[in-house]
Amino acid sequence: MAAVITVVAMVAGLTVWFVERATETGTTPEGLPRSAPRRFDPGQQLFHLEFLPGSLRHAVYETEPDMHIIQLSGPRDGAPATKEDSAYSSDRDWRIEILMAARHVDVHRYDREYDEEAGFRVPGDEVAPVRGRPAFQNEGGVLSWEYAPKAWMRITVNGVDQHEETLRRVTEGIRWEKTPLALPFEAVGLPDDAELSGARLEWAKKGPMRSSAQYLLGWNERGRPDIVVGLSTESVASGRNNATDDVTVSGRAATAIDWRSKSAPGLYRVGQLPGGCATCVVEVGIESRRAHEAVGGRDDVLKLAASVRLVDGYEDRARWRPR
Repeated sequence: MAAVITVVAMVAGLTVWFVERATETGTTPEGLPRSAPRRFDPGQQLFHLEFLPGSLRHAVYETEPDMHIIQLSGPRDGAPATKEDSAYSSDRDWRIEILMAARHVDVHRYDREYDEEAGFRVPGDEVAPVRGRPAFQNEGGVLSWEYAPKAWMRITVNGVDQHEETLRRVTEGIRWEKTPLALPFEAVGLPDDAELSGARLEWAKKGPMRSSAQYLLGWNERGRPDIVVGLSTESVASGRNNATDDVTVSGRAATAIDWRSKSAPGLYRVGQLPGGCATCVVEVGIESRRAHEAVGGRDDVLKLAASVRLVDGYEDRARWRPR
């Protein structure tokens, strides 16, 4: 089988790594998927990039059942570093966002324009195909690409010179893979019927690290998570408000905002995570009544948060990354 050779981009402890992979069966001679599912596995990473327009500062990979999203940013080539540089995009950064939708899912559902005469339409005019498949581009530089039959990607690139050329190089450098989504923590004590419905991994050169997993307790029409379990390096007291109570769990500092309704979810944060990460904080969000009933009140949710443990090798951020 043909091999896909990719490049390596490293920033301090943050690694977006690419490896030599055999082309999977189910791809075309151009390396594209022959088909896309109606629903993705939220526990897998499905694509990565072969080309970046510069060094990397901040990266996010997010999964949903019908869409996967990657966001990357970094300093422009030649841009001077400053003390104010943070993990997040600034005016000096290049930025890439790619949304990959499942088959028959509207990849432009968040930004689609409505024309009273034409109705909803794929924004932009048809441009030269990308790797043999149809592509459209609007005046704002958004490229819509049918990466598989009836399945689309939305690609945006900002903050670069030679925008058209860079946008096409980024798109042509998209590569498909099915690899487990690796989180830096393990959640135990979840309800028996908890099912992973999405995840978010975030890495940065500076600033807090964040990762989270979303769980459903049975089907719901809107697909919103019932429980969210996350890990960050922000302080326990971060994001506190008038509803926040300072508490302790087994001698560990914690805060609690108790669940009251679907519009006022509960938020429970526990610090001093065992395993050697003195700055790591576990966060459990109770997003629905059935989650509140399944897990219990404050004491039970805090016990759940306190049961979260780091995986072996968590300090190697490359091991967090889906690979």
